[in-house]
Amino acid sequence: MRVTLIFQLRLDTLPSREEHLGYLWRVAKLLESIGFPIDNWYPPARTPKKSLENPAFNHTGPTPVALEMLRARDEKDGTTNYRVTGVWSGKTKGRRGAFSTSLSSDVCNPTCVFDLQFEDVEALSDASNMQRFMLGLLDIWPAASEIEVGPFIYYTTHKVFPKRLGAGWMLYLPQAITTEELPEAAELMPVMEGDKQKGTIIVSVADAVFSVDNPEHVKIANAIEVRLADQGLLPL
Repeated sequence: MRVTLIFQLRLDTLPSREEHLGYLWRVAKLLESIGFPIDNWYPPARTPKKSLENPAFNHTGPTPVALEMLRARDEKDGTTNYRVTGVWSGKTKGRRGAFSTSLSSDVCNPTCVFDLQFEDVEALSDASNMQRFMLGLLDIWPAASEIEVGPFIYYTTHKVFPKRLGAGWMLYLPQAITTEELPEAAELMPVMEGDKQKGTIIVSVADAVFSVDNPEHVKIANAIEVRLADQGLLPL
């Protein structure tokens, strides 16, 4: 099953190429602990074969080749206020699964979007591993206002409010939420900043990977969205 993780944050300026790939390198370092070697990520190219010739990262950061490929793409695109780039795992199927990540920024509307997609990756089918990964992302981007985790199809066809966030499998919101406020959640994980709670990871299903093919999973996520919306806690 393919699962997507996406979040947005605001930036004052477009990151430099070094900063942009540096963000993705830090994400790749998080994934290294679950079996994805840091040097097995590759930059976009004209063909998969061409991409696989050049690792995107090494143990100190983005490789010079990846930075040069991004510079050439920037010059070809001819834009100075917008960039989309990404890396991929070099795998499209198999037991260890496939990843792609991308990050985009727009100075005119300074929103940074991070998107991660994975398929059949056993380590991230475990709810506790996914929560640790989300916490790692919040260390990289402390200003992230929300994180959605779940099947992409849930957000397009199954969530209750088309213009609001979806609960999916997990949803991070930047506020403390209690079980009294949200009894439908399987788990509420506090996210701390020092000794103060700055947010909550809401888990709809704790004992399995969320699936739209399971009506009970969809029912729980929908109930979470309705409860949050009723209390003014589900953002657009």
